[in-house]
Amino acid sequence: MTARPARPNPPGGRTPPPLPATAMPATPCPPGRGGVLAVGLQDPPSHPGRIMGGSVALQGAWPWLVSVQLHGELMCGGVLVGLSWVLTAAHCFLAWTVVVGDHELGKPSAGEQAVPVRRILPHPKFNPKTFHGDLALLELAVPLVPSPTISPVCLPSSPAEPSPGTACYIVGWGSLYEAEGPAANVVMEAQVPLLSQETCRGALGRDLITNTMFCAGYLSGGIDSCQGDSGGPLACRDPSSHRFVLYGITSWGDGCGERGKPGVYTRVTPGHT
Repeated sequence: MTARPARPNPPGGRTPPPLPATAMPATPCPPGRGGVLAVGLQDPPSHPGRIMGGSVALQGAWPWLVSVQLHGELMCGGVLVGLSWVLTAAHCFLAWTVVVGDHELGKPSAGEQAVPVRRILPHPKFNPKTFHGDLALLELAVPLVPSPTISPVCLPSSPAEPSPGTACYIVGWGSLYEAEGPAANVVMEAQVPLLSQETCRGALGRDLITNTMFCAGYLSGGIDSCQGDSGGPLACRDPSSHRFVLYGITSWGDGCGERGKPGVYTRVTPGHT
């Protein structure tokens, strides 16, 4: 099992409080991707070394994506779920700053803001050994002002989830190659299909996949999240509202983009967290 922070940082053994209900978005969630949507799943590209297998995202295309940083260095991704709240992976933590509106790491972007984190609330049932319940909320020290590049994502309104095969998006600055591969300088995006729980457990092991987890990706490999993408979003477009809805948080994987080993994400739907 390989976590997907930019650096492995095991969380402390704290007993956290329950996740607050105030984490719901304070403003309507936007359509996302700047109105641009690639239709249909693409076949995995024939780039054996490029683990992400994605493409450069347009600046501002994912206004809810944040980078979670320690002393200015990328550690994990995160998702803006309210003007004062970020959802990310619990395994990421020691401590931190959130950068919103970011696109290219190390280069100031228009509308980019670095915001201190007031407190970290790991999921009360998070297990650092199994990654069960791999979620954490970050309360920001200062509420954000929405803009074209900064806006909360839509959250699921019911326990229902998209069916297996649904095309969803993963986004982040994670490694382009497995192991010590370089991180992406700019936001990368990739489209991946959701997999059934049976397929997921068959690929990675029934004992490893708990009810808070699901898989997405190609069993043929080549397109996947990787180190540095932990805490980032897996979002699917709602066919009725045409808005992107957050269904998963990047959690772990057995390598990156390997054949038969899809990425694992933590559920955020009500009743599964």
